[in-house]
Amino acid sequence: MSHLSRKNLRLLLLTILAVTCILVLKYSNFIPFNIGSIRLPESTIGGVFSGTLSLICILLVFVDYKNGFKIALVLNLISSGNLIFGMIMTYIHTKILARAIVSMPGVVTNIVSLITLVTIFFFYSKLSVSNMTDYITGQGNRRNYVKEVNEHIESKKSFTLACIELEDFKHTVDLYGIQAGDFLLKTAAEKLKSILNKKDKLFRITGSTFAIIFEPGESPEERLKNVINAENVIIPFDSDDDSTTETTCILSLCAGIVYSHPPYNYTKTASTVLRDAETALTSTRNMSENKICIYNENMENSELKQREAEFLVKEGLKKNYFYLVYQPQFSTDEKTLRGFETLIRCRKQDCSIVSPDSFIPAAEKSNLIMKIDEFVLKTAMTEFKPVLEKSDLDLTISINVSAKTMCSKNFSSKMKSLIDELHFPAEKLEIEITEYSFAESVDTTISNIKTLHEMGVHIAIDDFGTGYTSIKQLMTLPINLLKIDKSLIDDIETSQNMRDIVDSVIYMGHIMNCEVISEGVEKEDQLDILREHKCDFIQGFVWGKPMDFEDAKTLCQQEEF
Repeated sequence: MSHLSRKNLRLLLLTILAVTCILVLKYSNFIPFNIGSIRLPESTIGGVFSGTLSLICILLVFVDYKNGFKIALVLNLISSGNLIFGMIMTYIHTKILARAIVSMPGVVTNIVSLITLVTIFFFYSKLSVSNMTDYITGQGNRRNYVKEVNEHIESKKSFTLACIELEDFKHTVDLYGIQAGDFLLKTAAEKLKSILNKKDKLFRITGSTFAIIFEPGESPEERLKNVINAENVIIPFDSDDDSTTETTCILSLCAGIVYSHPPYNYTKTASTVLRDAETALTSTRNMSENKICIYNENMENSELKQREAEFLVKEGLKKNYFYLVYQPQFSTDEKTLRGFETLIRCRKQDCSIVSPDSFIPAAEKSNLIMKIDEFVLKTAMTEFKPVLEKSDLDLTISINVSAKTMCSKNFSSKMKSLIDELHFPAEKLEIEITEYSFAESVDTTISNIKTLHEMGVHIAIDDFGTGYTSIKQLMTLPINLLKIDKSLIDDIETSQNMRDIVDSVIYMGHIMNCEVISEGVEKEDQLDILREHKCDFIQGFVWGKPMDFEDAKTLCQQEEF
């Protein structure tokens, strides 16, 4: 036996003990059992070992209710057969019924033991089904999944694991309630069951996540394509007056796939295989259609970097690794100081500097970006409030806010609380958002913009022209500033096409009653062109690099720049 687990070892030892008891019972009349000068009666010996055998059989079922029950049943039947055969042979040879039925208590003990074994077996069978089944969908649960995958790995079987997720499930539950969520889970389970072969198995892992173990055969990817496409489903609701109401909801699925073939790495477990599938699943969230992704090792490296960056952010917020720098913004014509854009930086305890490019994208993939936004807002407003009070300049503090924060329902109320808490002048604050914010949740984002405007806060659109929203939509919003991306400025002095594009963006901004600022201005030639095209403000190395707070405060005290 190449692999003997602890459970199998226990079964083997108990089986050996049980066989020993059976042999003792069979040949007890040939084996002398003495305590000193006293010889133990054969009936006493039989009773002790018969009871011991019954106990061992029960223990076998407790160790493994399936295989243990089969072994215990065979042992019990062999023991009963020996006793009954012995009774029959005794009667044939002696014709004395009293002597023949001496073994009757052992037979009764075996019958009681058999009834106990069957009772325990059915109890465990029912309990096992309950413990291994998801009560909403009736499919296997996470415990069942772990068992099946580990068995495949231990027996070195090839299989394919698909991890499937219901998109927008939490939003649907928040909007329509738990009843709607349960209905969607059942509907999704039925769709997934329709593509399974006889040996394939479906599990609900947790929440809105399913897993399928595909046995070798037809391509799982091709089969999943049949159920991944979004479709409208009607959700029924039972009312108190016995009537049924309905609502329409979109059922959309996405899937990550892992192909697993022996020989297996010793680190492979059910959890690691599922993690790989979930890594592939994460990649599908950036797909617009056919949301199926097959796992590869490059994804694992990307996932590792993501986890490391998330750990850095969590540790940085706790241990004060983060600090702010401020890049000045100037008017193009007279070089008067408009204000500062707030930028976050990270310095670890060993004084090494970590680029924002290393942790901001990772934070944006999780809710950690919202904690970073909260830190930047509070820190910048706290630092600059005294500066604004003492300065005679009309300054604006511009703070970047992520799409996730901007589309959160309570953002505007949090901003009002923060402004009131710090007594910060709202008209001196500018919230800078990207057009991508409108791709997250249009209605909530627009509502937050309007509420912030009513509070006196200015709104700036960064990376203008990336195409996530229409000009018509922007013209209906209280936008104060459009920011031209650095990528459009880089070649402005050498490319006529770029000059024309920048000129069009500036003109468009003025038509929308917005001021326009160009970022990333590094050369005097670029500055001259922007001045010629009537760009209102510039920001870049040509007039000012990002500086720490003390230098920014000193700059505010200068009369000329």
